[in-house]
Amino acid sequence: MILKHLASKLMVAAAALCIALPAQAQETPKPEQVAEQAYLYGLQQAIYYGQRWAYTQNDSKDNIVYTGVNRFSWVRKQITPDYPVVTPNATTLYGAGMLDLRDGPVVIEVPEITDRYFSVQVMDQYGIFRMIVGSPFNGTAAHKYILVPPNFTGDVPADFPTTEIVQWPSLTAYAVARMAVVTGTDADIKTINGYQDETTITPLADWLKNDNKGIAQADRQIVKGDFLIPDGLPEYQFGQVDKQTAEQYFTLLSVILNDPTMPTLTDSIMEAEILKQLEVFNIGKGLSFDWAKLTAEQQTALETGFKAGFDSVRKTLETSLINMNGWGVVRNDGGFETHWMDRAIIADAAWAAPDKNISHGGAFLFLDSDGKPFNGKNKYTMTFDVNDLPPVTQFWSIPIYDANGYFVANEINRYTVNSFMLAAGDFVVKDGKLVIYIQNEKPTDPEQAKNWLPAPADGFRFTARYYGPYAPLVNGTYNMPKVVLTK
Repeated sequence: MILKHLASKLMVAAAALCIALPAQAQETPKPEQVAEQAYLYGLQQAIYYGQRWAYTQNDSKDNIVYTGVNRFSWVRKQITPDYPVVTPNATTLYGAGMLDLRDGPVVIEVPEITDRYFSVQVMDQYGIFRMIVGSPFNGTAAHKYILVPPNFTGDVPADFPTTEIVQWPSLTAYAVARMAVVTGTDADIKTINGYQDETTITPLADWLKNDNKGIAQADRQIVKGDFLIPDGLPEYQFGQVDKQTAEQYFTLLSVILNDPTMPTLTDSIMEAEILKQLEVFNIGKGLSFDWAKLTAEQQTALETGFKAGFDSVRKTLETSLINMNGWGVVRNDGGFETHWMDRAIIADAAWAAPDKNISHGGAFLFLDSDGKPFNGKNKYTMTFDVNDLPPVTQFWSIPIYDANGYFVANEINRYTVNSFMLAAGDFVVKDGKLVIYIQNEKPTDPEQAKNWLPAPADGFRFTARYYGPYAPLVNGTYNMPKVVLTK
């Protein structure tokens, strides 16, 4: 009884305090502040929109990824310098494509793959990977998965256990498949190509007509996407935000917010607040944004906020990296619904990278052990202790790129060093040490030549990948080898 009386008095006192304390008035953000926040909020979605157009609608001859809806655009040979993608990984073959769920569920089937790492991951427009499956996650047996869109009223076939039914929050999705290149021989690539042919994306209606089986991609016609696009979209420089204008960005954001395939989150106070604030520029659902009809002050505010957002993303990427003995590890803890800066950083630096490091992680290196930029005129070494290699459940890979992030041709066609090469005996190991020689010209010493990682003639950089990373590779406590200038 005494406890009940005390609790009652405390509740009354708490209520009195709530009444006594005035609510703190929130300041109305300035237009340029709204624009800057809108950049952080929408960058991922904007790049998604451009990628969807490239995969499903841009059927120009020079577009290597065009494949229509509900199909993978496969990389069917090991990546070399002729592949026009920034910071590629030559230790996996990729497949990626856009799913269209407007006509109902889509079925993804993956064959049994027992001889290598593989994964299939599916991302929504916010960069959140809501489906991550494959050898490290649910084994090597064949699986089939069904993505069910909102408000679907039909029945899910009895073939699917509940663990393989994915309730999807929108009518669009991005799927990416990865399969490890173990040796890179013709036979190895041919094996992967066979797995690619058996990995299918099939609309449920077609899947049912095909006796509850996926239809091989070679047997399906390309279906071009018909998603909303802004006027002049091909000039929007998708994925190259440093070339995009404020007018293009906010025009695209307006289109996105009016696209029924990309609904906003149903329970985000943060998102609702920014969307309300954007209405001052006539950006929002049901609104018609027209840059030419804005006042000069409004245009200036959008331009100022756009630049501030761009600059803050680039600066935060540099300052927020976890220092792993000189290598910069991206903070990638998820929460993309509300962590807009994290979402924008991944979108800008490595669009479609997982929102959490449960699949694979990465680390950047731009400077040598003396803190100076790399130069192909110099010679460097990177030394591993073979008893203390990067701790992974799958494999690690360290590619080398030019200063802009592209592979550069070399006489031995080697663009990376990785754990598969070490396991195969491709390197010389002495006294428990693996020394990688990084230089433009081939070493004259035969043993050094065997451990040679050819460097571009001018500036270069690294972006390491760790598949199945242990905690030290995520929190930065692993003693990753530095790249040391040979003096």
